[in-house]
Amino acid sequence: MKRASLITLVVLAIVSVLELSAVAADNTVLEHLTKPLLLPLLIIFVLVEVGWNADPSIKFLIIGQFFSFLGDVALMFDGDLWFALGIGMFLITHIFYLIGFFKIGAREGLRERRWVLVACPLFWLAANAALWSGLGPLRIPIIVYSAFLVAMAMCSMSLGTLFGIGGALFMVSDLLIGETVAYGAFPGSGVVIMLTYIVGQAIIAYCWTRRVEQTAAVDVVVVAA
Repeated sequence: MKRASLITLVVLAIVSVLELSAVAADNTVLEHLTKPLLLPLLIIFVLVEVGWNADPSIKFLIIGQFFSFLGDVALMFDGDLWFALGIGMFLITHIFYLIGFFKIGAREGLRERRWVLVACPLFWLAANAALWSGLGPLRIPIIVYSAFLVAMAMCSMSLGTLFGIGGALFMVSDLLIGETVAYGAFPGSGVVIMLTYIVGQAIIAYCWTRRVEQTAAVDVVVVAA
């Protein structure tokens, strides 16, 4: 890992601690200062580590991260319109991540890990059944959104254990948001939601860049041979 990339991750860790502390203390001012920095720092990490043109899939990662940033900003504000806008931004994130995953081997991974093709749809059904009674008019939008969310997590799982953990944490974060919408917040829910979200996004970015670097290294060896 490049030194500048490592420095970026250290800054991200500091900002993340401040963000989680703000959420725990219900410090809205600090939260609004730190939350919008999270995804831009991950974008900087990706650009420093591999660059925009390192692999066609990287563009999908960075664009997805950018829409996550927009979603983060939208969800800082109250109201149904802001919530719908935030969900829309994250839906676009999942679509870009999905396309990117297939560019780095998800199709082959799904053939090798067929269990995720069964487990993830079953999880989707169970999660929606659990939330159904509390969602009211949001039922159909949440069903559609969660389908893309679980598909994103499923494809991440096809790319390896750590990659899958990242996608799963991202999924858990969003499902917990759905749980709070349906039935109200539970003690510490804000911290758990942000912690799983930050760690999940960071793992996805790290694994994605590592995969691109490893592919590039293999290509160099093949050319040299």
